[in-house]
Amino acid sequence: MKIRSLQRIILALMLLTSSSLYAQQYYYVVIASYSDEDHAEKYMGYARSKQFDAQRMLNEENKLWYVYVLKTTDREDAILQTKRLQQQTEFKDTWLYSGTPNAVVSEDTEKKDLEEIKQTLPPEEPVIARVDSSEAISTKTEPEETKVKGKLFKFIIQTAEGEPVELAEVHDVDYRRGRDLATFKANKYVDISKPAKKGQMTLVCGIFGYKEVVKKIDYDDPGAVPGASQDERGAWTIPFTLERMKKGDASVMYHVSFYKDAVIMLPGSKAELDELVNMMKMDPNYVIKIHGHSNGTNKRKIIDLGKAKNYFSVTGSYQHEGTSKELSRLRAEAIQRFLSENGIEKDRSSIYAWGGLNMLVPENSNSAKLNDRIEIEILKD
Repeated sequence: MKIRSLQRIILALMLLTSSSLYAQQYYYVVIASYSDEDHAEKYMGYARSKQFDAQRMLNEENKLWYVYVLKTTDREDAILQTKRLQQQTEFKDTWLYSGTPNAVVSEDTEKKDLEEIKQTLPPEEPVIARVDSSEAISTKTEPEETKVKGKLFKFIIQTAEGEPVELAEVHDVDYRRGRDLATFKANKYVDISKPAKKGQMTLVCGIFGYKEVVKKIDYDDPGAVPGASQDERGAWTIPFTLERMKKGDASVMYHVSFYKDAVIMLPGSKAELDELVNMMKMDPNYVIKIHGHSNGTNKRKIIDLGKAKNYFSVTGSYQHEGTSKELSRLRAEAIQRFLSENGIEKDRSSIYAWGGLNMLVPENSNSAKLNDRIEIEILKD
């Protein structure tokens, strides 16, 4: 099935360098640290709901769980991304960890499995480097007294019917390096410094249930964008008009994430499932196909829903041997059942199980989690 441009962009910007663990010095852009793994997991799920490829790891030196959004061998890139997160996102306390923790643990690992999958890395003195936010780009929101250091923008996002979409976001994407440079809230003033590469910005807006919108902006001439204008503050207002998906369109449910080899979803997935329910209720003509995917094609122990059918907790679940195709089918069926339990007739949806036949990234890559996904295809509108 067709994977649209925003999906490829977001998947690309989530990719991390997969260098040898034994030869590289890594830099981690950390947004939080917790002594309790459950708290780290919840915060990781929240960061993912904001379209960050958040992971968690255990640092055996201080027994803390770090939630990080970037792991790289490129120090300059790590510093740049730390500054951007501090100044252009809600993660104001982001800091840079430099070193190699004695144990790096997969984000989906249960506590009982920690000892089995620990990877002992070469001993090295960990270093924590905090980035001076005063050097970063200022992106304050709407304070009249703040001096504009770059250029003021406001991104106006609305539906085709003219209804404002208040919770939407716009992503500044670097195609060449596959990075999400910054995330901007809708209808908020943002102070943006001139991009380093020829002053060009590629802005992407995508919300589940709508077609994505991509706009290329010349920082030196924002007025060249159709519909752009300047308001009384001199800010460049850039309009984004979102259209509902139609027959033949497909969309990945980016915020629906599964536990490893499980039908159970992370708690943060419920918000987007509720959006799917609302979409189906708002347009009773919608008929969809739910595509289930999994990472890899090998057999595995599948963590399945228990009798309580708790979609968002492993409590009460059970394990059984199964194939990757069975896992993808069970995931699609769980989404279909969730819709039915929330008032959507079962005959308005069908399922298709891909197993690992349509993976988006290599099975063993750092972003292999992206292969465990749900896609929604519109069959009838």
